[in-house]
Amino acid sequence: MPIKFVKGSRYTFEARYWNANGCGVAIVASVTHEIDWAAYVGGREGECTEKYTVNWVSNYGAKLAEKDAHYFFPKFKDLPYRH
Repeated sequence: MPIKFVKGSRYTFEARYWNANGCGVAIVASVTHEIDWAAYVGGREGECTEKYTVNWVSNYGAKLAEKDAHYFFPKFKDLPYRH
């Protein structure tokens, strides 16, 4: 089930999170208030919480190609993808 986080007033985040052998892994959709969106993937080693990992990936993760992003977040199909 997707996790929703709100950061400030400009972006809304939706994420998929996994913990794999002590490494937090997340795929995060960053939505700019119904304007556009982008998705990022990344992971952190160590004792990272789900919220910390999602926040870290939204700031420093690798940007997904649009096709891959739509696979994980099909609900954003009507919003332009931020390139």
